[in-house]
This record gives sequence, C-alpha cells and structure tokens, in this order.
Amino acid sequence: MQPTPGISKDDKGFTLMLDTSIYCLEAIKKTAYKFANQTSIVIAPGADSSISVFFNFAGSYEKNDPEQVVADFCNELLDQDLREIVRKDTSALRNLIIAHAFSRTSLAAD
Repeated sequence: MQPTPGISKDDKGFTLMLDTSIYCLEAIKKTAYKFANQTSIVIAPGADSSISVFFNFAGSYEKNDPEQVVADFCNELLDQDLREIVRKDTSALRNLIIAHAFSRTSLAAD
C-alpha cells in the first residue's frame, strides 16, 4: 500500500495536511466535529495556506480503524466543502425566498 499524499503517521497518530485554497476552514471544522465520536482531532495552522489536522486514536478511540477513519474523514471533508460552496452560491436566492415568505405574514401580534 502506497502512502497517501498529505497524510502521515507516527507513534502519536495520523496527520492530514490540507490546503485552505482547496478546502475552507468551515468545512474542515464541520467535518472534525462530525468525527468527534471516532477520534480526537486537533486543527492547527500550518505554513502559508495549510492546516494540519491531527488524529489521536488513544484511549476509548483505540478500537477504531485509524486508516478507515482518516479515509472517511477525507470523503466527508469533500462533501462538507461542496455544501459550503452551494450555500454561498445560493445565499442570495435563499434570502430572497425567505424575505418573500415573511413579507406575506404578520410577525407582530395586534
């Protein structure tokens, strides 16, 4: 099995190096939160536009398969990042729809 670019392993766990010009910080944080039940995650700034994501599988997380969790994290990160792109791209339309919906209602009681 060849090593995956951007992923390294040492005796303390796994490290995933991410470029913030590819993945937004919001998506990285949302993904890390989603995996909080499978591993302990620390996000740290790196050089230039990089972010390091540290995975720790000690304690109650030892039973999990680290390679699978990191692979699943990468897949979920892509999903979360695309969700952020769609959210930003559709925000004007979403706000227009909400404004129109509330313009037809009375929010204050008489």
